[in-house]
Amino acid sequence: MADTSTQPLCPKFARLLRTFNRSFALLSGVALFIMMLIGAADAIGTSLFSTPIPAAFEATEALMVTSVFLALGLSQQRGAHISVEVLIGLTPSIVQRIAAALGSLLSLVLFGLIAWFGSEAAIESFTVNEYSSGIINFPIWPAKAALAFGAMLMTIQCAWDFVNELLGRHHTTSQPKI
Repeated sequence: MADTSTQPLCPKFARLLRTFNRSFALLSGVALFIMMLIGAADAIGTSLFSTPIPAAFEATEALMVTSVFLALGLSQQRGAHISVEVLIGLTPSIVQRIAAALGSLLSLVLFGLIAWFGSEAAIESFTVNEYSSGIINFPIWPAKAALAFGAMLMTIQCAWDFVNELLGRHHTTSQPKI
C-alpha cells in the first residue's frame, strides 16, 4: 500500500493547480525577459543615440509587478520560499505540522487580503482608465490585475497547503523543474 502522507488530498485538483502555477510562472518569465529587453534597448538607445525609449520606466514597473506576483504560487507549491529552519527540525513532527499549517494559514490570510484589495484596485483602475502620465500614457490596470491574480493564485495554493498540512499530507516538491 502506498504512503498517503506524501500524496495530495485530491490528485486532479493538485495537477490543475500545478498546471496553473506553472503556466503563470512561465508568463512571469516572459515578463522578466521583456523587461530585460526594454532595459537593454533603453540603455543602448540612450548611450548611442541620446534617445531613451518612451515609457520604458513605466513598462518596467508594470512588468516587474507581473513577474513577481505571477510566480508566487509556483514558488509556494515547491516550498522554494526562504525559510529559516534552525529550531523547527529539533521539534516533534506534530509541532512541525502545526507550524507548517499555521504558516500556510497566515500566508492565506495575508495574500487573500492582497488579492481582495488588489482586485478592487484593478477594477477601479480599469473603470477610470488610470494611466501613468508621461510622453506615452501607460495604462496601470494590467499591472494591478496581475498583482491581484497572482495573489489569488498564492491564496489558493496556501489554502491547499493548509488543508494538506492539517491532514498530514506533505505536498511540496523541491525539484526545480518547470
